[in-house]
Amino acid sequence: MNTRHADNEFEVEYDPPHTIELIKYGIEATGHEYVFVEADENYAENIKKAKPDIVFNRAEGLLGDSRESHVPAILEMLNIPYVGSNVLTTAIGLNKAWTKKVLVYHNVSTPNFFVCQDLQEAEKINKGFPYILKPNEEGSSIGITEENLVHNKTQLYNKLKQMIEEYQQPILVEQFIEGREFSTGLLGRPGQDPEVLSILEIDFSKFPEVGGVYGQRAKTVLDSLDHYICPAQIPQEMKKTLEEASLNIWYALEVKDFARIDFRMNNEGKLFFLEINPLPGMDFDTEENDLSFYPYMAMKSGYSYDELIRRLLESACSRYGMKL
Repeated sequence: MNTRHADNEFEVEYDPPHTIELIKYGIEATGHEYVFVEADENYAENIKKAKPDIVFNRAEGLLGDSRESHVPAILEMLNIPYVGSNVLTTAIGLNKAWTKKVLVYHNVSTPNFFVCQDLQEAEKINKGFPYILKPNEEGSSIGITEENLVHNKTQLYNKLKQMIEEYQQPILVEQFIEGREFSTGLLGRPGQDPEVLSILEIDFSKFPEVGGVYGQRAKTVLDSLDHYICPAQIPQEMKKTLEEASLNIWYALEVKDFARIDFRMNNEGKLFFLEINPLPGMDFDTEENDLSFYPYMAMKSGYSYDELIRRLLESACSRYGMKL
């Protein structure tokens, strides 16, 4: 893992000590020993010294636009089994535009989008407003707030200029879909399709000040379990649509063991893929109200935290021909 040392925007993806302890207890509950290795610049040497049978990978990486792939790449080079998706899937999953390009090939609907590295590239955007702007190579809603919603060309240029300067990376300019937002969690099962956990819906009526944008302010300053409906109160047909779309995306991107997928559904009932996290958050601190969607959906599906860790290890071990 990467340990969270500060409560700032750029470490929000890292795991706090509470989550590290929860995963430790979950691993030990399976009857196995646990060793913690920080995913820093010394990781390759330290993991060789640890000589693990399998790695429970939670590493977000330190630098670069493929940083979530660094630990999987090292582990594959050293022939060490690990939990989670491989180098290519984690690299694509961190790049919002590349994820969309792959899924469009597989006939998955996603909002129209552009990728802009400078203001000149935004000149071609003349219709389809409003758009939402997002750093293209970040997770955990980093850089996303309700202020990123632009309704005309002037707002687009102003916000794009600001974000390029602040984040020093291409910016995804994505058509904003008015409607409902859902998250699905998938959990690998040996020899079967992954399980789709209880679907979660974000109830924007509970925090109207974010204007239907689920970004950093919604996730931190305004966060409350009251804002989420899980299991989502939706018709069976809609539930089936979300589950089938999630499975199609899982296989198209060759995801392994676990993932969280975000969708929007417009007022006509059409479903749009937003993004996937093949390394979903695992925070579950009820005292601090620091709960990630993935374990929350698992709890609503009847799993304890320890059971979730066991299931993830079983999924990974099965792929490597190992017994847990």
